[in-house]
Amino acid sequence: MNTKHFLFALAALGVPAMASAQSLPEGVTGKGYIEYEYLTSDGEDASGIIGDFDISVAPGASGFGFDFGLFGLDFEDTSEAALYGALTYTTGNHKFSFGVPRSALKDHTRVPDIGGSRFFSLEAGILTDGLVDVAYLQSDETPIGLRYDGDFGAVKASASYHRFSDEEDVDVFGFGATYTQGMWFASGSVEHFDGESANGTLVHAEGGVETDLYSVGLGLSNGDDSYFDDTAVMLWGSYKVMPQLEVTATVLDVASTTLYGVSADYNFWSGAYAQLGYFDGDNVDDGVWDISLGWKF
Repeated sequence: MNTKHFLFALAALGVPAMASAQSLPEGVTGKGYIEYEYLTSDGEDASGIIGDFDISVAPGASGFGFDFGLFGLDFEDTSEAALYGALTYTTGNHKFSFGVPRSALKDHTRVPDIGGSRFFSLEAGILTDGLVDVAYLQSDETPIGLRYDGDFGAVKASASYHRFSDEEDVDVFGFGATYTQGMWFASGSVEHFDGESANGTLVHAEGGVETDLYSVGLGLSNGDDSYFDDTAVMLWGSYKVMPQLEVTATVLDVASTTLYGVSADYNFWSGAYAQLGYFDGDNVDDGVWDISLGWKF
């Protein structure tokens, strides 16, 4: 669904929720962000709004609820939005979603945006998040599907299925799991799509340490020629200089190209933040500066 209006609705709904996330009604949870991003490189610039958020409603003790999500951008000449919604049923530590759920992969990665640029990460995201978000943004078709989430203490696992039936039938299967023990974490995910004219598989794994003060991680992705036909390596580290200020460095090596980025995020009011970032690398003519303002919760 390619329209600016959904993104403006995100701004209208998301920002108040972010500013008052602690006062959401019982049974309602939310997470996400909305950000204005300005990119400049050697006298050329681009700017726009990018947003991604989810709200879950689980009233009463029936176990039934509803998930709503939106991922979109209004950036220069590009305006795209992907709307998610699913009926959910939760029993114990198991949650089942029916409708248009999120892909399982995105919840099992901690790789930060290179140079803090969310716009750049829309393309780089295929390395960790798979195809569903990008395919949905670029298609007028809504991918119907199912999702399962299980909480097993130190291990959290998700599985999802989506079907695209626009020009040809394409089935997308995803699985992800994360293990956390103290400050240590490890995760892995797999996505496979099967269509009439092509099929492919993506495998991603990452691990590292994360504390309230710092985090360090290593990620590896391998995709066949239907994805990016290479192995990608990701390294990152972040440090909180003070409670409001965090600096992050990220390196990405894929297809014989190395990209590196640094960013600084300052949180100044009820989820509001300002960010300054920079990324450069092989086959990049000039480095790119990123200046952003946003809200997150």
